[in-house]
Amino acid sequence: METLISHSYTHFLKFLFEHQESTEDWRFELYLEEPQIPKQELVKYLIQLFENYERDVAHYSDWQIAKGIEYIFNNTFSDWVFALREGPASLEDRIMAIQGLKTIFSQCFEKRCAQSLGHYSEEGNPLNYICYMLWDVSPLAYCEGLQDKEALYQAVTEVMEFSLQLNNKACVESGLHGLGHLVMFYPKASRIIERNLRRFRRIDPRLRTYAKSAMKGYIL
Repeated sequence: METLISHSYTHFLKFLFEHQESTEDWRFELYLEEPQIPKQELVKYLIQLFENYERDVAHYSDWQIAKGIEYIFNNTFSDWVFALREGPASLEDRIMAIQGLKTIFSQCFEKRCAQSLGHYSEEGNPLNYICYMLWDVSPLAYCEGLQDKEALYQAVTEVMEFSLQLNNKACVESGLHGLGHLVMFYPKASRIIERNLRRFRRIDPRLRTYAKSAMKGYIL
C-alpha cells in the first residue's frame, strides 16, 4: 500500500477501504502507516463518511467495508473510537457521528448481512461479525467515569434501538447484544428491550429468548 502523505478525507477513505481481499489482514501489517488525523478532524470525517455512505463506501466489497468499519471502532486496531468517546471534538459533533451509525445499520448491515445469528454461531458473510460484535469490541458501550456519559449512553442506545426496528435478524441481534451489555450501567437499556419485545418473535423466535436474557444483562 502506498504511503499516505495527505490527511484528506479522500485518503482517509482509501486507507480504510482500498485493500485487496486476501487471507492476510492488512490491519496487522508491521509497517502500516496510519494517517495522523487530528481528533476533531477525524470526527468530522466520520460524520461525512456516514452521511455519504452510498456515494463513498457502498461500492466496496463486504470484506473491505467490514475491515474498515472494525478498524474505526475496535480499539485493538486503532484508538480512533476514543475521539468519539472522549473528545476533544465538541459533544454535538461526537453525538452526530455516533448517530451516523444508523446509516451503517440501515444502508449496509440491513441490506448486506446474512440473515444469521451470531450467538448461535450461524454462518454469515464478512459483515456479520462486526455487525454482531460492534458494541462488544467498541469502548462506546462503556462510558463510566466520563463527564458526558449520560449523553453518550443516550446516543448509543438510540442507535441500538434503531437497529431493533430493522428486519434483518443480524441487526436486531446486534442491538440486543449492545443493550444487554449496557443494562448494568444504564438501566434504560432494559426498558428499551422490553418495549420492543413483542416484535422479536415475528422475526425469529430465538431473538425473544435472547432479548429476555439481555434484559437481565446475561448476554453473549
